[in-house]
Amino acid sequence: MRVISGTWKGRRLKSPSSDTVRPTTDRVKEAMFNILGPSVRDSLFLDLCCGAGGLGIEALSRGASRAVFVDSSRRSLALAGENLGICGAEARRFELVGADAVTWLGCWNPPQDGTAWILVADPPYHGPVAGAIMSLLEGRIRDPGFSAGIIEYGSRTDDPLPAGRNEAMWTVRRYGESQLAVVRPADDSGEGE
Repeated sequence: MRVISGTWKGRRLKSPSSDTVRPTTDRVKEAMFNILGPSVRDSLFLDLCCGAGGLGIEALSRGASRAVFVDSSRRSLALAGENLGICGAEARRFELVGADAVTWLGCWNPPQDGTAWILVADPPYHGPVAGAIMSLLEGRIRDPGFSAGIIEYGSRTDDPLPAGRNEAMWTVRRYGESQLAVVRPADDSGEGE
């Protein structure tokens, strides 16, 4: 794992030693950040099911003002913390949260000052987590500051997109064994895609 762009470009990050955590590949990570484009700069970046923290660290490297890393695994959060240390991230720029991503998102309140926020999630490919996050996120697209959401899931997974979803807001892109479901506010121009 490495940081692919920005201030910390080229930094090697520690990878999980367990097969239960599957880091986002560089190819998929690059695709995500190409989709997000300049909206990452100065945003609040939410990295759900963060694993070793590669996506949130990439966002900080590219100029996100702050990142929140959420994972239910203490081991993953500790590894994300080590990787933030490798990059020299200032403590005021990140928060590590030990919580179930779905429960946390259901209770989280966006900043009321209009700060732009982006959510990415890389949950386990099998199981209901991707679909649950997508449903919650679709319900929050009118929240103050919402800029974009991207959820990674397996290409062999049953379609986890919310039933009755607004097709105009969601796009799906496939990258080998991974798919990215992207949602933006309905009036978004799609800049960065």
